[in-house]
Amino acid sequence: MDGLQREFKSVSASYGDTVLNLVVASGYLSSLIGNPRLSGYLERNHPEILTEFRAIVAATSLEESDSGVSEEPAFLG
Repeated sequence: MDGLQREFKSVSASYGDTVLNLVVASGYLSSLIGNPRLSGYLERNHPEILTEFRAIVAATSLEESDSGVSEEPAFLG
């Protein structure tokens, strides 16, 4: 139980940094796929990567727009 509690504290301590990294990365990916030339290139040559980029941006957008989202991970509340 002590080990689990230490892991829990570690995760909750790094949660804010993790969310910040996700938001920054998502914003960068959003600007990349918003560029028509780059988006077209990815569509023609690497459609699977473009699909994943879009999924990441969409998932992050949903998390940010959800009014019920708390600042803590779901398992903490």
